[in-house]
Amino acid sequence: MIKLLLGGSPCTHWSIAQTKNRETKAEGIGWELFLNYVIAKEKFQPDYFLYENNWSASFAIKEQIQAELGCKLMRINSSLVSAQSRDRFYVFNWDIEQPKDRQICLSDILESGNDVCGNVRSYCLTASYGKASLRDSLRKSRRTMVAMPVRLGTIETSGVGAKTGLYAVPTESQENGTKIYTVTDGKVDISGKLYPIRLADGQYAIRKLTPIECERLQTMPDNYTAGVSNAQRYKCLGNGWTAEVIIHILNGALKNVPRDEKIVVLSMYDGIATGRYCLDKMGFKNVEYHAYEIDKYAITVAMSNYPDIIQHGDAFDIRKEDWRL
Repeated sequence: MIKLLLGGSPCTHWSIAQTKNRETKAEGIGWELFLNYVIAKEKFQPDYFLYENNWSASFAIKEQIQAELGCKLMRINSSLVSAQSRDRFYVFNWDIEQPKDRQICLSDILESGNDVCGNVRSYCLTASYGKASLRDSLRKSRRTMVAMPVRLGTIETSGVGAKTGLYAVPTESQENGTKIYTVTDGKVDISGKLYPIRLADGQYAIRKLTPIECERLQTMPDNYTAGVSNAQRYKCLGNGWTAEVIIHILNGALKNVPRDEKIVVLSMYDGIATGRYCLDKMGFKNVEYHAYEIDKYAITVAMSNYPDIIQHGDAFDIRKEDWRL
């Protein structure tokens, strides 16, 4: 039997995208969420453990995480194995090399297949989804994104559009009711007002990435999240892991383990059970999977795919003196 601890505590409080009250020291609610993982490690005593979080966390927090877990972190960008740039760090108690670049681009994962040309990658999914529009993206802009073929994130500084997975593509005509925008001299005309945008002159159709395309960005199966609304699908995927990165890391520890070996998993902040999916794709047939998760939509997705998951609820319950699996 092999005991495996998985987890990625919510990064909301640490992310550089947090413009107010961002935590940069090993204290506060973000740190308490991480400490639940540390306590789980102490109590569960796993053979192997894997922890993930956003690379944009402060240096001080990342240094303290290394100290608490006793292993060096590894920075891996999901762009090596998927069509999105998603910069994360991982801490685990075995050695691996960086994944090889599979050269997967945005055009490779689109359902329509041919409405984007070129070899570019989407920026990472996030869990922040609103009623996106091109105007909103230009007004509430924060980050500079990729150029042609262009998501809305390629505007001077991007915002809501980048978070919702919108992108722009060249077009000569209006199809299926898609609104056409005209770019002239580096500015786009929206309802008579001009906004700076990093696009060549021409006409552009704007659309949002579909849930299936977002699943493909996270290297998950098509319709894996179909059990909830589209809004929740986007949120669940934005909060989740890139499966192929996790598989690459786990293979470093489990590649020689017989596929009928019993694996007992404790997953902290389980989300949509990407860890369970990864073990399944790796061929393991005897998995006992325990999950701590409180988001009802994530749980719905997890259980619709793997009804054998044992759900335990709030991760803070790990602190109870009489806790046991």
